[in-house]
Amino acid sequence: MRPQALQNLRTRRNPENALLKEAYARLDEDDAVKYLVGAMESIDPAYTRKTFEEGDRVKNQIVTGLEGNGLSAEYEYQGSAVKNTHIRAYSDLDLLVLEARFYSLEPPQTPTQPYLGNPIDDLLQIRRICRTTLTSAFPKADVDDSGLRSVKISGGSLNRTVDVVPANWYDTNRYAQTRQKIYRGIHVLNAPTRQREPDEPFIHAALIDQKDRRTLGNTRKLVRLLKSLKYDSDGKVTMSSFDIESIVYRMEDGGMRLSPDQDIQLAGSCWLWLRQIKEEANLPQSLLVPDEKRAIFAQGKATLAQLEALEGELGQLMVDIDQGLKRSFRKLAEARIKIPS
Repeated sequence: MRPQALQNLRTRRNPENALLKEAYARLDEDDAVKYLVGAMESIDPAYTRKTFEEGDRVKNQIVTGLEGNGLSAEYEYQGSAVKNTHIRAYSDLDLLVLEARFYSLEPPQTPTQPYLGNPIDDLLQIRRICRTTLTSAFPKADVDDSGLRSVKISGGSLNRTVDVVPANWYDTNRYAQTRQKIYRGIHVLNAPTRQREPDEPFIHAALIDQKDRRTLGNTRKLVRLLKSLKYDSDGKVTMSSFDIESIVYRMEDGGMRLSPDQDIQLAGSCWLWLRQIKEEANLPQSLLVPDEKRAIFAQGKATLAQLEALEGELGQLMVDIDQGLKRSFRKLAEARIKIPS
């Protein structure tokens, strides 16, 4: 484990009160075990609540700004805070501003009343209104309109960063068949290219949640652990959070159904899974992201070099834990961690 990793963990999990010790910090264990347990735990709900409260402040101003221009939209949040896989108390939040004048259909669906306006111009208008509204409503904040797909606002009276993402609903064929919201997609505006890009964020979040329920909450624990190791790797691990979630999703459920006091064994199972992917030549190309729309290790996505770096960070943590347990005459496979109440 890197020298500053535990302190980094404490700082990002609890930036407002460094003297307040979370449960993992009160463990009578070596720092490596404290890091493991702390990295797996969810962020204090009070911090997460504050994230959504700040998102609502931004949303409410946009509602007013659009209404002042005779427009309306629907709003959805997305990102790691929504999935409860975030590892920072001050987590960023994506706010989807979904244009209400039109929606898109996946072929072979056809509209009964084709939209006569210009979808790109309409989304650019939404983006301009969001920018001017936020600049006026939060004069001391930094409103950054340079992003390809979002307007970012941070600072001033805001305690969180919010990415405002103009988009429209994209009704997939599966959504048309089921009318279940998790299958509904979106088209996100890429402003410089004047193109709309399809995305289906709700099904990914739903599948992660379903697996987490099957695995007794351990899916999210492992995602948080691997994201923490990435954060503390001094730039060695560059795999995206989405692909980290996908790799954990593809672990066998059986090896993840462990009790709350078996965090060490859970991490060990994950380490073996990463090694298996690395060592079995044909395995990586067969692994798909949760919604099966693409391979995890596709061109321009996760790479085997990124996997090896992530496996190395987790492997070193497991070695450090093993060495600490040996000093107290305990075995890695048998150690149980009781988290203080």
